[in-house]
Amino acid sequence: MMSLSVFLTSRAGAQQANITESVTIQQQEVMKGSVPLRRILESGAHFFSYPYFPQDGWGEGADGPRAWQRKALYPNSPFSPYATADGTVPPPIPFLRLNGIDSQSCYECHTSIGATVQPDLAGANPPGPATRTQPAIGGAAGIANTAFISGQFPNPLTQLVRNPPHVFGTGYTQALANEMTGQLLGQQALLADHARYTPDKPVSLPLAAKTLSFGWLGATYDSKAQRIVYDYSRLTGVSPDLVVRPFQWKGIASSVRHFAASATQFHFSMEGVEIVGENNDNDADGVINELSYGNVGALTSFVAMTRPPVVETPTDADAKAKVARGAALFAGTAAGAGLPAGMCASCHLPVQTLDRPVVTIEWGTVLGHPDRAGSDAGIALPSRVQGRAEETRRRTVASPTLVNALPGTDHLPVVREARARLAKASADAGAAVRQGAPDAAVAALYAKAVADADTVAVGGLEINLNTLASRASTTMPWQNLDGGKAGDQAGPLPAYARARLPFKTPDAPLDVPLLSDLRLHDMGPCLADIAPQGTDVADIAVPPQQFLTRPLWGVADSWPYLHDGRALDLVQAIRFHGGTRPDSIAAEFPYQCAGSEADPVINAFYALRPDDQQALIAYLASLRLPPLPGAVVPF
Repeated sequence: MMSLSVFLTSRAGAQQANITESVTIQQQEVMKGSVPLRRILESGAHFFSYPYFPQDGWGEGADGPRAWQRKALYPNSPFSPYATADGTVPPPIPFLRLNGIDSQSCYECHTSIGATVQPDLAGANPPGPATRTQPAIGGAAGIANTAFISGQFPNPLTQLVRNPPHVFGTGYTQALANEMTGQLLGQQALLADHARYTPDKPVSLPLAAKTLSFGWLGATYDSKAQRIVYDYSRLTGVSPDLVVRPFQWKGIASSVRHFAASATQFHFSMEGVEIVGENNDNDADGVINELSYGNVGALTSFVAMTRPPVVETPTDADAKAKVARGAALFAGTAAGAGLPAGMCASCHLPVQTLDRPVVTIEWGTVLGHPDRAGSDAGIALPSRVQGRAEETRRRTVASPTLVNALPGTDHLPVVREARARLAKASADAGAAVRQGAPDAAVAALYAKAVADADTVAVGGLEINLNTLASRASTTMPWQNLDGGKAGDQAGPLPAYARARLPFKTPDAPLDVPLLSDLRLHDMGPCLADIAPQGTDVADIAVPPQQFLTRPLWGVADSWPYLHDGRALDLVQAIRFHGGTRPDSIAAEFPYQCAGSEADPVINAFYALRPDDQQALIAYLASLRLPPLPGAVVPF
């Protein structure tokens, strides 16, 4: 079976396929520790930024999963009963804009990083003209890149409108969320012990992770059915499975890898082997094995290692004081302002502590066998189906979605890892409960268990977020970026990975200025979707009015704002959060958005003096996406 990429790239001057021998990564080689992280990241950057083409497997065939939707969008095409006026059949049109298949690369929708005024003009009165900063891989998209999602298109036309967020600092975000999930599952294990040892009596415990409250969880052990029945009615900020999902606007994915593998299928119809199965042409385009396990892992590693946003501190004394005042207003600590406790920071928590500064890029698993890591051995580069095409067309994914749902929470890597660790402590914890030990002592046993990084159920490539040292197994030594010993000097960090967050020692707890509590909040009727949005688990969906607290680092360069890009500046974004709109702004903002959890904070914003409102905006404007090292502002 000859690879199409070998054939096409051998032509002089031909457009290069995305997936070639030079960039392909094999998962089994990464698992052996034989692929340096630098090569993985370089390949991942290629997969993120370079366009995919039909020879790679981009797009669907004439009878792909979304062919019926393309018939509605393109009535004069071979996907419809219509022909052209002269009776000829027009060429296939695989593009669908209204439910995916809407781009050729991640970079198309994660590139633009805002605007700035050149330093020598910023101090002028009035300041000089603003211009776009140098585009960067991973930035936030402009309004033209908004995605329209409806599995029922054309009726309704669209259900979910999504403006792509930036992906800078993603590894820090996943690591934080995974620690929070582990802590919540540890507290559930303690509650389960209480329920088992007091059968048929309801018990409950408050849930908290990283000082944040998630309400109360109740449980009753049914002695007849011999099972625990949970009461989720008093949970807040998290789905009933207690998984903190930090990605996308609604919190729909718990893993960078899971989201990346699903997004490539949804947006490009580039189908990963881990999503549709080996040697399977799910999208009927005549190409199989479109994205290998290793290539998806490389893409995920690259996204996870993009550099975090920065705080741009003004040099001018007055501007610096204004930003400092804005930061105090944001936190509700500004003198004389009479603000509610926490103000904006009650949800957009300025800093969260990451106990272990390591992110794990889990291994891609075999479809239908989540306990088995996949291997790329024997899998060729994307290749045309040979022989009878119908033999390869098992529709394993009937309807691609933004995040491909797994059958149940038990399949999620973060849950499998946490439960494996909790199982090691269950006997001691159970004995402590029976002996009447204080809850704090038992909770400490479970907390220690979920923090045990040496107990692994799924496994993956561990990457130190501070140093970019990596290892493929807890039994292997850490390697530096170039595959040498961890203590040896590696080459310079690639531009997209600079600079890491400040740290004291490589393995110590790390402060992450995410500006988010990673909780779900009811944002009221003004922002509500028209339908729930599914998550990475089939029976878990986020209600229309609930949204994740989006991290605000980088917010100054990530306009337009809100999930659908409706807010074109920061003031509009704040107003759409809720509150009682003053009559004085009715002409410029004719919306009533009360009914949100944020109402008290937005009302406090409306009550601020104009100069304090401007100071708050100045603080937000200091939260920038990182420019490329040595970048100059184009003019």
